[in-house]
Amino acid sequence: MPARRGQDYLASIRSRQPAVYYDGKLVDDVTTHPAFRVSVETLARMYDLQWEKDYIDKLTYEEDGERVGITYLIPQSKEDLRRVREGLTAIYDNLFGFFGRCYDYLNMWTGIFAAHARDFFGQPEARFGDNAIKYYQYCKKGDLFLTHAIVAPMVDRSKMPSQLADPYIQVGVVETRAEGIVVRGAAMVSTAAPYAEEIIYFPNMLRDPDPRYAVAFACPTNLPGIKFIARKAFTPRPGMGQFEYPISSRFEESDAMVVFDNVTIPWENVFIYREVDKIPLMMWGGVYMKAWFNYHFTIQHYSRLKFLVGLATAIASTVGIEKFINVQEKLGELLIYLNLTRASIIAAEEAGQKLPNGLFRPNPEIAVSCSHFNMKALPRAYEIIKLLAAGSLITLPSSYKDLENPEVRQYLEKYLAGAGVPAVERIKLFNLAWDVVCSELGQRYELYDRFSRGDPTIMWAKMFEQFSDQREECLKMVKRLLDTIEAPK
Repeated sequence: MPARRGQDYLASIRSRQPAVYYDGKLVDDVTTHPAFRVSVETLARMYDLQWEKDYIDKLTYEEDGERVGITYLIPQSKEDLRRVREGLTAIYDNLFGFFGRCYDYLNMWTGIFAAHARDFFGQPEARFGDNAIKYYQYCKKGDLFLTHAIVAPMVDRSKMPSQLADPYIQVGVVETRAEGIVVRGAAMVSTAAPYAEEIIYFPNMLRDPDPRYAVAFACPTNLPGIKFIARKAFTPRPGMGQFEYPISSRFEESDAMVVFDNVTIPWENVFIYREVDKIPLMMWGGVYMKAWFNYHFTIQHYSRLKFLVGLATAIASTVGIEKFINVQEKLGELLIYLNLTRASIIAAEEAGQKLPNGLFRPNPEIAVSCSHFNMKALPRAYEIIKLLAAGSLITLPSSYKDLENPEVRQYLEKYLAGAGVPAVERIKLFNLAWDVVCSELGQRYELYDRFSRGDPTIMWAKMFEQFSDQREECLKMVKRLLDTIEAPK
């Protein structure tokens, strides 16, 4: 059951290569393919981090005499939850808040599923609860890397999936067999899917009460019939690297559409089958995944915001504008976002709840509110960096080779120097800023921050419905005051 190292992951994904399509071709080896190599190398490095002297106690815990990844720890107390958070913080500080689909994210999901095995998945059929426990143990034993898929393709959202000409655009059960269920359909934006070993599927919301869509399962990514169609890679162009693209060269994480083409899912991998009422409860009720993954997002966001505050501060200092009041206002705004996120993480833990099944859950209202707030705050942070950097993001040399040409370098050193900063350091800084807010990868991260939890309008409106008890308490306060006002006779 040991936490594994990077070489273990690399050997595993090579031996169980999923069917990944890129540029019209079936990929032979994702570990060496130029579209996925950066992602795979970063992931392998993060597995190795579990065993480094300064991190082993933060990123692993001892169980049965072996070291297990901290993200498999099922929190049963506030202290457990804090310990998991400290591990996540160590991971994302190393990633500067990027690469949001590291190994930790779905590891936590398997533990939450196992914690709710008896009171949710195992009701009324105990076998589905047993499956949740066994799957958690299977993933923990192998320290596997998982992806997930939960959003149906947006073919025609004016109709329910069952009303479309092909009712299997959204993943649905085609038939049942003695060995399992046969599913067909697709899901979009499965991040890290091309180099994942396992995939978890369930619909993120109840778009159709047809029971064929009420299914949740997990399975190996290389099962026959599963195909991943990857988006174009945002890695640096040939001949360029960390100097020009310091983020893209390290933290590109692929996204793909997953197609289930009549895939047989063994019964032991099924968690929900034809139980329509359970689908909303996965997110907002019994399991309340919204509480967990939004808590996780806020931890990622905190690391990213620390990085963005530092980047904005460095830009302002380098061009000598940090004393301007309008600039200080923008830097102050970023610090407000940073500290509100930090406060929300701590508050979600302090106001967490011990559930009857023994699980200690972060406060849903706080975790969801902060994460949904950051759907707008993070894009605003990118905008502030653009405003501070302004035209300096455009006047950058084409590559490091310009600095290796003495004739060109003399002009760069003269005209691209900063306030007490040599030209090379200023160019490095603004290359970084460009990669964060203007490059293809930077734009991808901004889109992801806006929409990865769902449509912001729907998600913000959903809080009106889901936090109705909280609204009613606030309403009572107003009514209490109104009741003290004597009506005119």
